[in-house]
Amino acid sequence: MMRLLWMILLVGFLLPATLHAQPSLEQFFTQNCVKCHGPEKQKGEVRLDKPVAALFADEELLETIATVLEAGEMPPEDAPQPKAKAVAEVVRMLQKHILTQRPVNPLKRLTRAEYTNTMHDLFGMDFDFAGLLPLDHVEQGFDKFGEAHLMSPHQVMAYLKTARFIAERVLPDAKPKTRTWEFDVRHFHGSKNFATGGGGDYRDGDDYVLTGFRPYRSNLHFSIDPESHDQFVVPAFGLYRLEVKARSEKSKEGEVIGINLGDGRHPTSFRNIRRIPMPHGSKGFTTKLTLKAGDQLAFTFDSARVPGRSLVKKEHKGPAMRFSRLKVTGPLTEQWPTAAMEAILPKPNMKPLELVDHIALLLTQRPLEAEARQVFVEIARHQKESGGSMAATARSVLIALLTSPHFIYKAESPELADVERSHRLSYFLWNSAPDIELLNAAKSGALSKDPSAQVERMLKDAKSNRFIDDFTRQWLQRDKVDDFGPDVRVFKNVRRMTVESMGREGRELFRHMLENGLSMENFIDSDFVMVNDRLARFYELPAVEGDTFLPVKIPDKSERGGLVAQAGFLKLTSTDFATSPIHRGSWILKNLYNERIEPPADVLINEPDIRGTTTIREAILKHQQLESCSRCHSKIDPMGFALEYYDPVGRKRSEYRHVEELPVEREGTTFTKKLKFTKVPIDAAMKLPNGREVRDLPTLKAALMADKERILKGIIGKLISYAHGREVTRADRPHVDAIFESIAQQDFSLRAAIHAIVAHPAFGRK
Repeated sequence: MMRLLWMILLVGFLLPATLHAQPSLEQFFTQNCVKCHGPEKQKGEVRLDKPVAALFADEELLETIATVLEAGEMPPEDAPQPKAKAVAEVVRMLQKHILTQRPVNPLKRLTRAEYTNTMHDLFGMDFDFAGLLPLDHVEQGFDKFGEAHLMSPHQVMAYLKTARFIAERVLPDAKPKTRTWEFDVRHFHGSKNFATGGGGDYRDGDDYVLTGFRPYRSNLHFSIDPESHDQFVVPAFGLYRLEVKARSEKSKEGEVIGINLGDGRHPTSFRNIRRIPMPHGSKGFTTKLTLKAGDQLAFTFDSARVPGRSLVKKEHKGPAMRFSRLKVTGPLTEQWPTAAMEAILPKPNMKPLELVDHIALLLTQRPLEAEARQVFVEIARHQKESGGSMAATARSVLIALLTSPHFIYKAESPELADVERSHRLSYFLWNSAPDIELLNAAKSGALSKDPSAQVERMLKDAKSNRFIDDFTRQWLQRDKVDDFGPDVRVFKNVRRMTVESMGREGRELFRHMLENGLSMENFIDSDFVMVNDRLARFYELPAVEGDTFLPVKIPDKSERGGLVAQAGFLKLTSTDFATSPIHRGSWILKNLYNERIEPPADVLINEPDIRGTTTIREAILKHQQLESCSRCHSKIDPMGFALEYYDPVGRKRSEYRHVEELPVEREGTTFTKKLKFTKVPIDAAMKLPNGREVRDLPTLKAALMADKERILKGIIGKLISYAHGREVTRADRPHVDAIFESIAQQDFSLRAAIHAIVAHPAFGRK
């Protein structure tokens, strides 16, 4: 009865407002929107001549309407404009409705990175599961969103295969035998390019020499039999120690050796698994790798100056890498039974029920429901009755649990229980399951009352590097910086490992800011850059020694500092030979402002006629003449063009250098592809929708700094999305505003933002 009374009062309170809102909204849409979005025309496939109830049912449409009205993007400039008061009232009504629709956070499963880290922390498996688990689908920039975590039959089979792989290796029937193999120049081989007679690899006395960096043409692999070219094959899964004697020559700086998986005789599908920085003067290195049976190893000279090529005609005069000896030892067993075996089977004989409860608690930190529990107990009982050993029984249970939703999916109640909260926090900052200390804090209630102590502890732990690496990889698309080039024919002085360093700069800036509690304003502009030896040379800064990134204060004349001045971002948003203003501008809007940019549905129909255009600027400005394109391009283009004074690898330039590939020409017995270069002046000045002119990187940074509040809120939104595993929408605006306001007194510190996100009540809700 009391519940019914409350419902009557609630309806009575809301009904007048609803009845009042409907005519106002319908009248506004009829007067200002229906001409282009009504029964006769539906620009962008949007129709607004509907009852308000129908419009309110489409949350995505409401978001779009509120956004374009608030930004003044609609109605178009050439159409009659409604009064500002009317627009504000409509936006207020839309916003009020949107805020009542809190986004649903669907079920989320472990991503491939989270699965990998969890296996490492539970069982000590330092192994990359990229070859077993499929790629995660990316939704709005991140792979953590539950909306993207649908499970196909292919994925189910992949999880089953992976579970079997893990169980067989963490619970072996016998102790693996450790062996040692030693190799010298007699066992070393290089890749052969049969068209030219060699691959830039050759034997010189007691050394084998690599001169080039192209793995499909230049690598060192090794065979057990000096007379055979059959590559050494890893015999069994486990941890292997590699002791390598190698040195560079004709080099005055540190170099980098790559370790790759693949057949060195036909290295078309090499997969780099580690890069080893070798300081100047180094005589070699020792490293440990977890490898599986059948793996083949090969070394590459990743910091070489030239592509691998034949040395039949011409002697190599630049730096080279000389390998003299290699010692491989493994599988290494530090203790027996292993720590993983003791964790899974703490007692020699366990009853099926006891075994299931123990392994389930180890994997999920929560007891199974009675019905599910019985299913796993039957699996254990059947295995034991069939004569299986204790290890075999435990393997069966482990495989079943690792493949079950109890492990693969994260448990989240509408209001997170204490242990569920610890999992959300751990998968946010460690990308892995919580440790004992975090679980104890959760169970005691300390985590929900005041999470700051645990957040601080976790940020100081080395496992927080997983968060730093994974968040920046996805947010900044760092892993795509080295997707291509640079083409050595065009960018002759830009080395491959310099580009690799570009891809790491964004991560290192984030790490430095997080560790030192620096302001997020440094993402917009900063008076320092994070560089290692190669990037310092590229930026023409004071020398930095080694591969470790350090903060270096930039000189007054430099325009560097902030994300948009990083060479990695500038290269990422370019093609092989040309910059892309549209790509650069849209990246800024998506990743700094956190705007969702979607091309209108009719954009392919209304492509502009760009015949007669002679420059990039003219071609792109044609887009702004189309109403279907102008809304986004009026914001994208000025930001992108302001960066045109930086070339496709992020170097300062004063003019365009267009590159054209000419038809292949034959010169004697070889075929060459020549390039034609054309220089064109740069005209970068354009106006943003608010009338502010941007013409170069400094004026763009000034415009971004003027939008500091919007950008910092955009970055906070990205962090919340990653932490919660869902897209942040307009309904989250109060949440984002609260975080922004709470860290204002701390100079918008990135570390303070992490603390504030975890402390906010929304962190404890599904």
